[in-house]
Amino acid sequence: MFNKEEFAKNKFILQQECLDYSLPSKKNQEKPMHIAFNVDDGFFMQTGVAITSILENNKAKSFWFHIFCDGVSAENKEKMRQTMEKYKTKCSIYIMDMAPFQTFHIKTRHFSRVTYLRSIMPKILQPLTDKYLYMDADMICTGDIGEIERIDLQGYPLAAASETEESVNYKTNFLKMRSDKYFNDGLMWIDIEEWEKEEITEKVFSYQGADPSRFSGQSQDILNLVLEGEICFISRRFNGMDAGNLIFHFTGRNKPWQMVLDEPANLWRHYLDLSVWDSMPDPNPPKDPEHYFNYKRMMEYNIKQCNYGEALYCLFWYGWLKMRYKLK
Repeated sequence: MFNKEEFAKNKFILQQECLDYSLPSKKNQEKPMHIAFNVDDGFFMQTGVAITSILENNKAKSFWFHIFCDGVSAENKEKMRQTMEKYKTKCSIYIMDMAPFQTFHIKTRHFSRVTYLRSIMPKILQPLTDKYLYMDADMICTGDIGEIERIDLQGYPLAAASETEESVNYKTNFLKMRSDKYFNDGLMWIDIEEWEKEEITEKVFSYQGADPSRFSGQSQDILNLVLEGEICFISRRFNGMDAGNLIFHFTGRNKPWQMVLDEPANLWRHYLDLSVWDSMPDPNPPKDPEHYFNYKRMMEYNIKQCNYGEALYCLFWYGWLKMRYKLK
């Protein structure tokens, strides 16, 4: 259970490494924009694509990236080092002690407790900056990310975009919230001083050991409960899937590293091609039994596009992989 005294003594970081290839001239320019991610090792490639999209569209700007994780392979660390070297920028990797997060609930099997790392970031980044941007790894930037720095927080600890109207209605009712507002924590522009003043991290940790049935999600539900009425709401063009968005967020079931069903997914593959990670030229899902249902989606998509040969190809793989999945 939450213990404030023990919390204050816990340093949370097991290992830290800075990959600094920023140019001396840039170090003496304007302060870098700090951007943070929390991922497990399986999402380093997606983080690399997100970082590549930011750097490709903001070549004159200084950055310091921060990746909070529960571990990283030598291969992924090397890829991230190559990214920093290629773009002459800087990244810190923090391998975190996950023990303090073990009593937070996990709502969905494929999620990880690394989502709760975003609750501790302000305390770790406080000596380095007064504000930072948190981003989910399944995002890409398509333009001037400095727009986010120019957001007026109006004294609030963070700015974030609302969830969809349908999701807001469901979430606020399920959580019995007083307001009719609910934000997506996939992108948050955070004022550390205001965050600390409100003791937000401490309030999040007070939910340790809470009954999972109280929540419909994980860290996002808790942050919404803690920050109710203390949010600067911003446009969904900073966190959504609409045409013209500055930040695309691939929140749906169809992930662009699994298959390509639309132009945003094509754009994600474009930034993958520009990154140091391997390209994925095949738009179809992996031929793995776990992906059998994705072939049904690809078949339906190809029928709509009148690509009947591709639709038959997907129908074959849907049937074959589904049979293998059921037998397994």
